[in-house]
Amino acid sequence: KSSNHDLKTAFACCSKFLFLTFVKGESYMLKDWNFWCSILTALTAVLALCLSVHQIRLSNKQHLFDRRLKAYMLANGLISLCKENYMWLSAKRENTPQFANDYVFIWLTNNTYMESQADAIKHPLAQPFHKDFLRKREELRNTAMEVEVIFKGKEALAYGDFLRAYENALGKMYQYQIIIDKMQKESEKHAMTVEAAAKMFSEEQYRDKLYDALESLRKTYDIVTQDRMERQLKKQLELV
Repeated sequence: KSSNHDLKTAFACCSKFLFLTFVKGESYMLKDWNFWCSILTALTAVLALCLSVHQIRLSNKQHLFDRRLKAYMLANGLISLCKENYMWLSAKRENTPQFANDYVFIWLTNNTYMESQADAIKHPLAQPFHKDFLRKREELRNTAMEVEVIFKGKEALAYGDFLRAYENALGKMYQYQIIIDKMQKESEKHAMTVEAAAKMFSEEQYRDKLYDALESLRKTYDIVTQDRMERQLKKQLELV
């Protein structure tokens, strides 16, 4: 807006100057070389300003396109993971501990962006895996917010919700795995049954939260994979 204002101001000044020169009869200035130099200087300045504004607009559009493309590709990669592992997202709730939780986590992070997080679920709370996992979750939350800023409409909100649901599901799976590991260690150490170990660490409570998170992820996935939703987001990407 500031650039457009400066441009309009420059054009207005030039127009006024030319009007005073030619319309009001100040013909003696036509023979003054300083006058013509001033005219050329003013026109050059206006042209330079126009080119500068145009270049800034192109640069801003390119920057926005790059941000949108990066966010879209990241989200699309995670959506593909959910598609490949939809059976785990829609699994029925069971009343027994889910010892396959770590394998599901690995399948849901099986792409180039998330693959390093497999070490986190194999070694819960161990460094440097725990710190890397926290950093990756923060990246996902930031990307969710960015999507809602650089895209428009309900499509942006839907994709943002999906990314947050994905991040939350991974967090709940990670927490649940910590409980599973504690149960197994306690059971081996004191020859305790699975049921007793589960009761000791409130496993059922964490399992319910896990199922809630996976259900939320499934619902947001179902929304963003609707044809109309995906088309509208791609349309925004192309319009840049």
